Amino acid sequence: MDQDSTDSSSSPSNNGSDCVDFELELPTWSLEQLKKAAIQLRLMRPRSLAWAILLNALPPLNGDIITSIKTHRNFYNDLKLKLSMDPRTVIGDDPLSQNDESVWKQHFCDNELKTLILQDVVRTFPDELYFRDKDVQDTMVRVLFFWARSHSNVGYRQGMHEVLAPLLFELYLDRKFAPNDISDKLKIILDEEYLEHDSFMLFSAVMKGLEKFYVTGEVAPSATGRMPSARTIHNPNEVIKYLERVKVDYLLPIDYELVSFLDQCNISMELFGIRWLRLLFGREFPRSELPHLWGFLFCDGPMLPNLHYVIVAMLVSIRNTCKCDVVCVCVPAVLSAGGGGALCALMRPLWLSAAHLAALLQCRNHALIDVETALEAAEGQSAEKVGTKQLVPVATMMPRRQSIRMHPKPLKIKEVPLQVFHQVECDRASDLPFLDPLRIRTE
Repeated sequence: MDQDSTDSSSSPSNNGSDCVDFELELPTWSLEQLKKAAIQLRLMRPRSLAWAILLNALPPLNGDIITSIKTHRNFYNDLKLKLSMDPRTVIGDDPLSQNDESVWKQHFCDNELKTLILQDVVRTFPDELYFRDKDVQDTMVRVLFFWARSHSNVGYRQGMHEVLAPLLFELYLDRKFAPNDISDKLKIILDEEYLEHDSFMLFSAVMKGLEKFYVTGEVAPSATGRMPSARTIHNPNEVIKYLERVKVDYLLPIDYELVSFLDQCNISMELFGIRWLRLLFGREFPRSELPHLWGFLFCDGPMLPNLHYVIVAMLVSIRNTCKCDVVCVCVPAVLSAGGGGALCALMRPLWLSAAHLAALLQCRNHALIDVETALEAAEGQSAEKVGTKQLVPVATMMPRRQSIRMHPKPLKIKEVPLQVFHQVECDRASDLPFLDPLRIRTE
């Protein structure tokens, strides 16, 4: 579909004298030059192709990139066939069965998962016309569903849709702005028929580095593919351990005063850092600037080894301007020596919405402050409260006994592992009703 509201900053341009959009010429498109362009914030289009190469999802142009992308697309087709099952074709299976091996039971769990994903997808970038389109929303639901079902150790968690959306949008823009006289190789790469397939490929590549931040301790996904609430308020999961390492190993050596201030105010890194990591800073920067930042983050591969430099840069940059609603994030020179030139990627200012963190830094004399808790601060809260605004305790002096009484031990929930069934061939369609959750649209 066309989008009249596309930001002009997203349109293609000749970002350098040595590179031209939609011309796949070496050495401009070599891996070394792509990394250099990403660091200098001047990746050419198709940007989604550059991302795929940087993330090792596709080989550089001197490799067999066409065979590789066809392999990815065939894999997605096979995955859809394997996981898109029609229980009406299975003889002898009872729709009311509670057996873990029941195809009908898995079908109902799948529908519940799709409905859950749809509830998040319909709220994706509400001011962006492209994501209001039903076909786009259905594409996102399918990609997220098939990824969650094929990664049962992680499942689906709120926030993944905000990682997929910018990837899908870049794929769409590359196809929209492609001239008519592109090469035969680019025609295959930018085939509109495979927009969904390619978005799954890119999303899977990015999630290699992000999925550890979505895993919550030893909690396993339920049969619906959703992660249940954590059993403790601050579960010692990987994302919390990672943020603590960032504070101790990277922030503390360059800004002891800031670390001391955060500790004194009892402001934990996960209160804001979980959202930064899980959404890949998607809510902290304007969407028109996000592709430049992501290009830098992708330049060293799918494990995203430079995330901590951005976290430190954001904290250091906001430390003296916490009274401002918006501050300019610049590169601290002291950090640019590490991580392969890490933060020298931010060659021009990127604007950070600082209201969230500024509220935290001003709370020295306040026990409670109003902050957005979506995804981050309260890992143990119920699903109904996620995404709402609540009063979050930051510096409280309650006795230990009272604190324990406020968070009773949750009831033990039986978790059913995700099952993978193969679709059975059927010569004719059944007349039985068949629920399609993607037709249920939440306005």
